[in-house]
Amino acid sequence: MRNLVFVLTLFLTVTANFAQRSYHEDAMRYFSLNGTEQQYDQAIDQMFTLLKQQYSSQNVPDDIWNELMGDKTEPLRNIKSLLVSAYRSNFSHEDIKKLIVFYESETGQQMVKDRTQLSDSQKVALSDFFSSEVGQKVQNQGDSLRTMVAEVSELWSRDLYTETIKKLKTKGYQMP
Repeated sequence: MRNLVFVLTLFLTVTANFAQRSYHEDAMRYFSLNGTEQQYDQAIDQMFTLLKQQYSSQNVPDDIWNELMGDKTEPLRNIKSLLVSAYRSNFSHEDIKKLIVFYESETGQQMVKDRTQLSDSQKVALSDFFSSEVGQKVQNQGDSLRTMVAEVSELWSRDLYTETIKKLKTKGYQMP
């Protein structure tokens, strides 16, 4: 009997973890498709532009900047993981899957690329999407979701900025 309880507990735990991971992975994919990842990639570039200006009197060599900029994969993965929590409280896994389908479509891709260049048929598809249950949810959750995303973004950018300044300090460069 004890073994049966153990096996059932293990099964339920593994199933729950798989479902969470699946939501997480799909949300991460959604952030790559809808332009969120590109937005934060640009934010990292802008932060380094600002830091280079702030440290211009320190004559920090390009190889140090290149090392600090390094691979953006980790900070981008971090912000997307933080955003998953905000989305989880607003959208079900099924909602995220439907958002992925939309953003994988030509209309979704064009909307990310340049919304002003949507064709007439794409405008109809966009209108149909926003009339759908998930589209309505996106519109209705807008303000609360934007607030949560703004808070998460602020924390993430502040931490990234502070961490980069610490790294500069360990290399002997002080904030002027």
